Amino acid sequence: MMNTAGFLRMITVCGVLACAAVTQSAASDFVRIQGDQFVFRGQVVKFKGTNYYPRDHMWADMWNSWDWQEMTREVAMIRDLGLNCVRILVPYSHGGWGGANPPADRLQKLEDLVNLLGDNGIRSCITLFDWETSFPAAGTTKERDHLSYLSAIVNRLKNNEYVFMWDVKNEPDHPANIGGYDNWDSNPAARDKIISWLNRMCNAVRAIDSNHPVSVGIRWWENVQDVIGFVDIAVFHSYWPNVVQQISDIRSYMGANPKPILCQEFGWPTNPTPCNRDGQLIWSYTEAEQLNVYTNHLTAFASQGIAGCLQWMTFDARMYTPDPNVSFENYFGLWRYDYTLKPAGAYYRDNFPVSLFPSRSEPPGPVTQFVAQPTDSGVRLSWVNPSDANFAGTVIRVSTSGYPADAESGELVCDRPAQPGSQDSFVHLGVTPCTTYFYAAFAYNQNRRFSQPAKTSATPGQGCLAAIKQLPDNTWVAYSGAIVTAVFTADGCVYVQTPDRCCGIRVVVPSSGLAPGDIVELTGYIGTRWLSGQRSERHITAQTINKIGCASPPEPLCMSGKSVGGGPVGLWVPGVVDGIGPNNVGLLVKVCGRVTCRVGNYFWVDDGSGVTDVLGRTGVMVRCLFDPQVSVGDVVSCVGIVEGSIPTGWTSNRRCIHPRSIEDITKY
Repeated sequence: MMNTAGFLRMITVCGVLACAAVTQSAASDFVRIQGDQFVFRGQVVKFKGTNYYPRDHMWADMWNSWDWQEMTREVAMIRDLGLNCVRILVPYSHGGWGGANPPADRLQKLEDLVNLLGDNGIRSCITLFDWETSFPAAGTTKERDHLSYLSAIVNRLKNNEYVFMWDVKNEPDHPANIGGYDNWDSNPAARDKIISWLNRMCNAVRAIDSNHPVSVGIRWWENVQDVIGFVDIAVFHSYWPNVVQQISDIRSYMGANPKPILCQEFGWPTNPTPCNRDGQLIWSYTEAEQLNVYTNHLTAFASQGIAGCLQWMTFDARMYTPDPNVSFENYFGLWRYDYTLKPAGAYYRDNFPVSLFPSRSEPPGPVTQFVAQPTDSGVRLSWVNPSDANFAGTVIRVSTSGYPADAESGELVCDRPAQPGSQDSFVHLGVTPCTTYFYAAFAYNQNRRFSQPAKTSATPGQGCLAAIKQLPDNTWVAYSGAIVTAVFTADGCVYVQTPDRCCGIRVVVPSSGLAPGDIVELTGYIGTRWLSGQRSERHITAQTINKIGCASPPEPLCMSGKSVGGGPVGLWVPGVVDGIGPNNVGLLVKVCGRVTCRVGNYFWVDDGSGVTDVLGRTGVMVRCLFDPQVSVGDVVSCVGIVEGSIPTGWTSNRRCIHPRSIEDITKY
């Protein structure tokens, strides 16, 4: 058994060692496609969102008059409504985007907005080539300009998990693109030219970005059949009531190859009423009719099990007016211009429920299975890292006065970058024997935002439990890593010992639920058990005793009868009468010999050592709480705890072993 000085010398040598950790990047967290649904971390996820422009900076003005404060406020409103996706429409040349060569500041603004949304749990659908009405042929200079524009944006965001899809073009089957016709089938030449261009642009996106799906924002659901062969998602816009039929038709276009269906635009304006639209007065642009549209569409989306929907659009751009000549396009919002929520907005919030996504800015969950195990050279810490995709590493802090409250308190033990869900361990060196160390582990993300702490404690060092036994009565103590050797419910105690079988102790605890082999941490007050007016053995009156692990039931330490109990140690630890060798009161031991005497459930075993007991009895006393089923003359082995036992009139313990059950006694 190593003494304290030897232990400290070992600490001095080991304390100069350092542990190097290899930095590993945390896994990215992209939305994937599985059959006709989106999946996230292997689970189906639904999308519910909005087409977003800042209330006071619509269309191209969004990019020319960049109002970050306004967007920050409005993104929080979108998040609080429970929406988990936003569509961002990016112009080709309007709003300062510059066509073939997007300026660096526009790319930065787009990325900033995507990250702002993502940090609020909202994923982005990015629409390219908005307001662009040329669809150049393959190999032309104009096509090269388009590819240059596309490449700049997609390369910028291809590794950003806050993007959930690319939308090459908004409503390519819209009249502005096909000579004023209402449907591109009325202009087959223009239709075929546009479809060819869409196909090439989708392939160009895929050549750059393998992380995000790509599609086309089709206006008329019937036209989805023209693009379904080269898009990853069946995207359609719906401003008409027969939405169940629309979804059914789209599914029929897919045949045996199902793809997610996403309604990328739906909604209804709420002003003016009446509205002078193309020479006709429209009386149904009301909040009541808008609510009816939302009720109809969301009911259909839910019943048909589509992958998601985005309404058009987030905010009204103007205050309400009685002027019938004001454009209804300003009033599709979920919120009125004064930021009050419309009835349809409340209905949208409460129906077709979805979950917000985790963000890089949110801390991961805490580590689990955090255990501190005292060793010969320090404390071995082990834990399991959280499986959150934004997990980047774990910091462990320590204090000897209590658990560190945050990742800056106490002293740094280690900083361990790691993969989500991985197991890890670290040995804390340079510790002081018999000092309780309080550890707090904080998982963190890429931005070093920290989780709630996981906590554990340990009192390190070989022989440290022996040192605890030397402390004065009523001293508060804590110990971690002891192994349970016996549970004596009738006596209201358990016995624990160090895994190296160097030291054991009685723990007073009325009901523990523990079993031999359990590894525990405990706190309480060290004291002395008195028998016949004398000190018989040290014990801990437990305040807490918790199972922190499990091992095989410990093997007893074999010894001669004369060695049972051992000599006293210092002022506080009593030995046995005429005790020799290391003190082993409290340890699980094994002796062998012949039964020399039996009185009730007590008997005495002598291996030839000739130790004496009261009334001239010879051998080590074996105290049973059951019928030991032995007779004088039997040769037996006996396993049990060395416990204090002082007969009346004696001043020292006699040698006494307390078996746990009949299985501890073997006759030969």
